[in-house]
Amino acid sequence: MILKELNLISFGKFTKKRFDLEDGLNIIYGENESGKTTIHNFIDGMFYGFLKPYAKRRNFLEEYEKYRPWNGEQYRGIISFFKEGKLYRIERDFSKGEVKVYDDLTGEDITRYIDTGEKIKIHLPGMYFFDFNNTVYRNTISIKQLGNRIDSSLSKEVKDRLTNISTSLDDDISVRNVLGNLEKQLEDIGTERAYTRPYGMAKSRLSRLQEDRRKSLEIQEEYNKYIEEYFYLKENIEEEKDKINKLQIKLGKAQILGKKRTYEEGLNIQRELERIDKEIERLKKYSNLSFDDYTKGLGLESDRAHLSKDIRGLMDKLNDIEDKLKKIKVGSHEGVIRGIKVEELYKDMSSFEEVEDEKNQLILNSQKTKIGLFNSELKGKLDKGKTSKTLGIILALLTISSLGLGFINPFIFLLAIPLGVATLYVQKSRKESEKGIEDLKLKIQDIKFQEDKRNERIISIENHQKEVLQKYNCLSKSELKRIYEDIRIEHMNENNIVNKIHKLNQEKEQTIVDLENKKIERKELLYIINNIIIKNKSETLEEFKEGLEKKKVYDDLIKDRENKIQILEKTLNNISLEDLKEELSNYDNEYFEDADKLDKVKIIDEMKDREKILSTMKDKNARLEERIDNLNKEVKKLVDIEEETDRLKKLIENYDDRIKAINIAKDTIENISQDIHNQFAPIINRDVSQMIDLVTDGKYTQVKINDNLDVTVENPVTKEIIDIDSLSGGTMDQLYFALRFSIISSIRGENLPLILDDCFIQYDNRRLENMLEYLSKINKEKQILLFTCHHREKEILDNLGLKYNLINLA
Repeated sequence: MILKELNLISFGKFTKKRFDLEDGLNIIYGENESGKTTIHNFIDGMFYGFLKPYAKRRNFLEEYEKYRPWNGEQYRGIISFFKEGKLYRIERDFSKGEVKVYDDLTGEDITRYIDTGEKIKIHLPGMYFFDFNNTVYRNTISIKQLGNRIDSSLSKEVKDRLTNISTSLDDDISVRNVLGNLEKQLEDIGTERAYTRPYGMAKSRLSRLQEDRRKSLEIQEEYNKYIEEYFYLKENIEEEKDKINKLQIKLGKAQILGKKRTYEEGLNIQRELERIDKEIERLKKYSNLSFDDYTKGLGLESDRAHLSKDIRGLMDKLNDIEDKLKKIKVGSHEGVIRGIKVEELYKDMSSFEEVEDEKNQLILNSQKTKIGLFNSELKGKLDKGKTSKTLGIILALLTISSLGLGFINPFIFLLAIPLGVATLYVQKSRKESEKGIEDLKLKIQDIKFQEDKRNERIISIENHQKEVLQKYNCLSKSELKRIYEDIRIEHMNENNIVNKIHKLNQEKEQTIVDLENKKIERKELLYIINNIIIKNKSETLEEFKEGLEKKKVYDDLIKDRENKIQILEKTLNNISLEDLKEELSNYDNEYFEDADKLDKVKIIDEMKDREKILSTMKDKNARLEERIDNLNKEVKKLVDIEEETDRLKKLIENYDDRIKAINIAKDTIENISQDIHNQFAPIINRDVSQMIDLVTDGKYTQVKINDNLDVTVENPVTKEIIDIDSLSGGTMDQLYFALRFSIISSIRGENLPLILDDCFIQYDNRRLENMLEYLSKINKEKQILLFTCHHREKEILDNLGLKYNLINLA
């Protein structure tokens, strides 16, 4: 087989990356993290899909998620290769779990011919093209960095292949598959504890049948007991029926006596009804009197009495008002009391108090204090202005002097600058101060003007108040206030008398209106009452009342008649007195002599009790019949159980024989497999020893490999057996590499590619040179892919003049 092209469409860190491979030795060089291992695993994934070997369900290796593209795009690739002269192409979509295999020459889709895996229904091209599973692949033709040690599961695969080669010579027949088939047969038969398998089911079924047989025997005993009880109960039922029949005869006699009594009671009720009918006819004329009219009439009569009482009250009230009006006298002063006009006094007093409040407010708002403060501030500003003026003159003189002296000494000009600035600042400050003084003077002048106006108003108010006091001959406000209060009280009393007379007149008028209304209302009520009395054919309400009492007797008789009719109907129970009379005519007095002693209720109660007992017996008897029928079915099953038990015992015996035979076959095949290993072990030991002798320059010549593929070597000097773990890392790698190479040669005659991923990193230069020389010899027959992150492989090959195809991942 020759791998031709790797097309990593989207895999790991690679996107749309293609690598062309050649026959012989291919060196794929790249620094760490450049993607060498990714390409190595891409080949594995394309052939085996990263599925775990021996899994019963789809279960992926960790590489499946590890190489999923980070960018979230599709996860797929293509690999092309030659096998037996034909070009094939595998296309795999890892995300969708889809794989297609094509004959690349014709374009035919041959996926349907591809091996579907060991236990899961999925296409595994590696099984088809390499003829071994992923375990063998990873331990033989594919060797990873520091991964030369053999997996334990490989030994089973190798034994299987070697056994096929040595016995059937047919690689399609697998000893492991045969053993697996025998195991499957054992699994199909099952064990006692495997209740879902035939053997366990048969055992379980037999156990259940034996238990069913025991129960059936118990049921048979129970069946016999119920049969006996059934016949005993049937006799008791017949006896109870006979007792009930005798009670029914007694009950019939008691019922005839009851009819006789009913007839007599019905005759009495009939006579009472005739008496009631006569009385009803006599009182019929009162039947139409209305109790509601009487109630309404009583209410209206009560209202009329209340109205008469109200009328008398209103007349008394009217007389009382007339008396009060005669007693009240009113004096007329025409608004003048004690020679003072009342309204004028009220106005003057109101005006006096208003201006008094204004004067008090003006006094409170005096700004004399503010004038004093502003005068003090003005004095300070004037003093400060004089000082500033003096200072400005001095600074101006100094500035002029410094300018004059500057012509004598130029350095004095420097003094003139700050003096000039200071002079300007003082002049500016003085102007601002003068402006402030003018503003302050204006404020003082304005306040003085306002204060003069305020004083003038206060004097005007005081003059007005003096005029008011003089008008009423008062010396003070309190004296004026006292006169005002006296006049106000007298004026108020006079107003109250006037108001009282007015109120009495209004009340008199309203009383007259109410009195007339009450009289009209009383007249209307009297008219309605008379109509009600006439309507009910009476002269007075008292006579109306007596008629209603007779109506009540009439109504009670009607109800009593209806009740007696109902009692008669209930007593007769849809039988007429004539029918009863005719029925009783068949029995003479002698028949009824003993009947008086019969108690119908007791007879009925006894019958009910016995009927309950009979019903209970019948129910029990029915349940017994049902139980006997059900038990009879179970008793009949006993025969079937016996037959099925015998059948199952024979079936279990047959399963035991088959299990024994299968175990003998397994032991025989496993012994043959061990013999085959003994046959092929010398060949593998020889091949590995020759290869180790070559690559170690004769340091180690004898290698021993047991059936578990554990490796030991013989010390060429002491001849002692050395465990491989005692050797150096490089020597261990060489031994395991040789073992892998020998194994693949033993189980596959075909030349398959050899894929090496930095597996020589523990080799020194000498060992590496020997190994590369060996690889150069076999690469004519076998394609080799060597992944490395070092330049020494290339350098050694160049020094040896060996051919190779270099792929640089940089």
